[in-house]
Amino acid sequence: MLKVLPFLVFALLGVPASAAPVKIGAVYANAGFLKPLDDASWRGTQAAAAVANRSGQAVELIHAPYDSTPASAAQAVKGVLQNHPDVAAFVGISDTGVALAAGREAVKAGKVFVTSGATSPLLPRQIGPRFFLACFGDNVQAAAAAQWLRGAKNIAKVVVIYNSAQSYTRLLQRYFADAFEKSGGTVVETMSYRSGEPVGLPRDLGSFQAIYLAAESAKEAARVIAKMRAAGFKGPIVGGDGYDDPAFWTGEPLAESVYFTTHAYPAQDAPAPLLSAFRGSYRGAPDAFGALGFDALRVLLAGNPAQGGDLAKRLQNGAPVPGVTGQIAYKGSVRVPCKPASIIAAERPRQVLTQIAPSYVPAP
Repeated sequence: MLKVLPFLVFALLGVPASAAPVKIGAVYANAGFLKPLDDASWRGTQAAAAVANRSGQAVELIHAPYDSTPASAAQAVKGVLQNHPDVAAFVGISDTGVALAAGREAVKAGKVFVTSGATSPLLPRQIGPRFFLACFGDNVQAAAAAQWLRGAKNIAKVVVIYNSAQSYTRLLQRYFADAFEKSGGTVVETMSYRSGEPVGLPRDLGSFQAIYLAAESAKEAARVIAKMRAAGFKGPIVGGDGYDDPAFWTGEPLAESVYFTTHAYPAQDAPAPLLSAFRGSYRGAPDAFGALGFDALRVLLAGNPAQGGDLAKRLQNGAPVPGVTGQIAYKGSVRVPCKPASIIAAERPRQVLTQIAPSYVPAP
């Protein structure tokens, strides 16, 4: 009799006996260079789960920590699949190379993966039809940086410096150069370096007005910025969302005349009640990566993963999902949403200078 009591209770309440929480694997780094970004996104995903549970959509997050390496992330996904074979889908990760490894493991097992912050627009094509981005693509943020430099800053000549060891930074520099030259600007020199290795100096510091520095993290960017400033370059230095670490830049002297693109938070079209729910459930001071973690889980839940069946098809063809980083919709067979990018001054890392939906976006 005791064994059937839970079913009887569900039946009396008019709730299906299958109303157990839907399990979602949450893949976020707890060590390494991705920890600052993934920490925020993990808190955002927890906030989205809290909001969903209060509304009656039962969610259980299975935290899958890793150490910022692709191998560790892939193993974290395998661990969830082994220990929780009923997991419905995965969410997480703020880096392209790591997402490639983890996403392939999830998709190979037939699971949907929505990345909160891995920004390569090539990932869905590389991993397969069950992989989605909740964030913009690197081609969008690089184009936003180019448009802002040409327009707001009246910059005509730049040097591009990038970390050649990371797919994220290689893509950023390629997309930026395309967009900047398309707008009539000139890339006078392109330089590369590898993580941990010395960085060279441009041949002529007087031949350009700004630097586009594609670095993996704020800490890595600061190492290169320090060398450029010591050599006498005083102009703007601009990078991507890997710089988005407010705790690092706050009070940092190297933040002067440094800018970065990141995810629009709060997005101009974000519904006020949704922003209120996010802020009320988030532990700490919300930022763009926390907002992405919130939106990524909301995208998954909008597809009703508890229903089973073809979740990927429901996400692909579903109605736009309102988000605190902008509306998320997938058009045609594309699994990257069209969203604006924010421009941030590193000296005020929690304040948005402007939001840009670039008029020209390079093809992935």
